[in-house]
Amino acid sequence: MILRYVLPDGEQKEFELGRKSITIGRGAETDVLIADKLASRIHCGVSYENGNYFLRDFDSRNGTFVNDRAIKVCRINPGDRIRVGDMVLSVEASPRKGTIMVLRELKDDMAKGKGYHTILHEIIRDEKETSDQ
Repeated sequence: MILRYVLPDGEQKEFELGRKSITIGRGAETDVLIADKLASRIHCGVSYENGNYFLRDFDSRNGTFVNDRAIKVCRINPGDRIRVGDMVLSVEASPRKGTIMVLRELKDDMAKGKGYHTILHEIIRDEKETSDQ
């Protein structure tokens, strides 16, 4: 999944979630830096557990909200909106590659000697890993 947000200067940012836990806040040591005076230095965090992502508030002064509800711990899903201070982060499903990119990669793999059988197995494996997330 991806966290997508817009900085005060209008720059769009995104952060791809993986299996490693991340922190969100206004402190320079956080993974997702929120330039908002209402955000705590280390405001909240996202962790991956048993195939799901969970958002945890780290006893922040102004709270963490998911879909306008204050949370302490909450499972997050694509379509959710996380609010930290005045900053809103959208939770989105990971983007899939476009057709042109997939065909280019397929052509490159075949030029390097990969056969149809190997490529098909890789596609099935990748699709299974995506659906398990």
